[in-house]
Amino acid sequence: MRRPALALAAILAAASLSAFAQDEPPLIENPPAPEQPAPSPTPPPAAPSAPPASPIGPLPSSLDFPRWQKMTARERQTYVEGAVSTLGATTVKLRAELGKDGRMSQDRLAAVVRFVNDNSPRRSPATYLLEMERIYRSAEGQKLSMVECFQKAFERLNVPAAAPPLPEAARTPAADAPGQ
Repeated sequence: MRRPALALAAILAAASLSAFAQDEPPLIENPPAPEQPAPSPTPPPAAPSAPPASPIGPLPSSLDFPRWQKMTARERQTYVEGAVSTLGATTVKLRAELGKDGRMSQDRLAAVVRFVNDNSPRRSPATYLLEMERIYRSAEGQKLSMVECFQKAFERLNVPAAAPPLPEAARTPAADAPGQ
């Protein structure tokens, strides 16, 4: 009987204390709610899927020197970055495939490894872009398509380091002495 009486007394005490408490103003004034909700704005129309027009006008469809001339610097950079990243992705995929399949003959495996090493980009896209611009400054380079120009720049800059010459065998004193 004591516990229910104590619980009842605690409830009455809490109720009587709250009657003497002062009301405090709210910390943040809430604005009155609008009677009708505002209509949601209509979303903007979807962007067209066509690429943005070049500031110089439409680009010719062929990938050659006249198109290179009409491209902006950013469009040229994008072209070279795309080519370099494509080559890089292809060689990474070939390396991964080589690791999976161990049934390939040694000469074929060596040829594939050589191909991957020769065609893996070694420099930044900006370096290949500068080389393409150097090639297009020449009269012969202006006859090349963009793909051929990129390939030529890639071949010029992606040359693997030359292997050091093989050391010569040491000469023996007996081989140096004539007639003995």
